[in-house]
Amino acid sequence: MHRITIAVPDERSGQPRPLSNIQPTYRTQSSDTNINAELHQFKLWRSLPLWKKAEIVSGWTKGVWEMSLMAIQNRYPQASLLEIRHQFALSTLDDETALNVIRQNLNQPVIITDPISLVLVVTAILDELGIPYLIRGSVASSLLGEPRSTQDIDLVADLTLPKVNPLVAALQPRFYVDEETVKSAVRYQNLFNIIDNESIVKFDIFILKNNPFSQSEFKRRQVQIVRNNPEQTVILPTPEDIILQKLLWYRDTHFSSEKQWRDILGVMKLQGATLDFEYLRYWGEQLTLVETLDRALGESGLL
Repeated sequence: MHRITIAVPDERSGQPRPLSNIQPTYRTQSSDTNINAELHQFKLWRSLPLWKKAEIVSGWTKGVWEMSLMAIQNRYPQASLLEIRHQFALSTLDDETALNVIRQNLNQPVIITDPISLVLVVTAILDELGIPYLIRGSVASSLLGEPRSTQDIDLVADLTLPKVNPLVAALQPRFYVDEETVKSAVRYQNLFNIIDNESIVKFDIFILKNNPFSQSEFKRRQVQIVRNNPEQTVILPTPEDIILQKLLWYRDTHFSSEKQWRDILGVMKLQGATLDFEYLRYWGEQLTLVETLDRALGESGLL
């Protein structure tokens, strides 16, 4: 396969200079972005410390949530606080869950926060109770790849039945959580939801599964700084593991989710040659993802 050379202006002379060799299979994150611009953008993101990227993700997501709330307020100018809460809840939750959430604080306004602040609230509770965890989903892929806003927050917890009651007690009253659903999730290694009663943001909490890939992902997790001055940390998967997990989710959508695919390419492009390709190949074979993995490597310019 032939490579093509991409050139960008030299900072001093302004003349084109080679930036890198890019495969002809390379796909930009958006059809309205040319390759030169995208390569420069990823170079800038790569230069940022992870906590700075966390600021970007938080700002973008908080902005989206604020605009959503403003749109509802403008659409229903005469609505009560309860009606606004209900409409905002319905924008991300199913009707039954939305009703359960708004019953927690009937006349409380929606208080918009940011995803990293919410993550830090929940992970502080998990740390206090000695419940190992890792942050997954779009928050993880945004910090390790291309930043974007997110709708909810995913994490994996190594939660056991004896710690369910203490966890539920620690989460309430700030969060909506159903104790029986949590117990069922632990028994069947499924997932449960908690919802922040202030911002109505949902967490999907997956119980750690007892399968080889899930165990490998959990053992490889890494502490990362997401806030500076004072320093605050969370635990994330490795870039390789979030790529593999996103590939599994992409397959679960019958290879139709452009959002998942863009997240996969974003992590690959940002991490580049630092990725452990041997690890990716091994689990690609074990999880029957070889063809999809090769496509992702090609479109990210790594194959």
